[in-house]
Amino acid sequence: MTQVILKQLNPIVIEKLKRLAQSHQRTLEEEITSILEDVAEKEEEQTRSEGFWDMTLQFRERMQQENITFDDADFADLRDRSVGRDVEF
Repeated sequence: MTQVILKQLNPIVIEKLKRLAQSHQRTLEEEITSILEDVAEKEEEQTRSEGFWDMTLQFRERMQQENITFDDADFADLRDRSVGRDVEF
């Protein structure tokens, strides 16, 4: 496992991390690891969502270039017309 040494971390931050770790029933190391993993995962999700948006923009651009349009007739038979089920609230 890779070691990370934090030499100049504010003592107040360390105390807050210790309290947070205790509230989650973790060691300080486990808490810091969890925080770093969460941040890395969120960054990855953000990158994926930006990729999706880029693809959406590319799709729209290609539709304009090829003069493709949609109207209501394209979606007329798309909806499921079967009888729904009863739902109790």
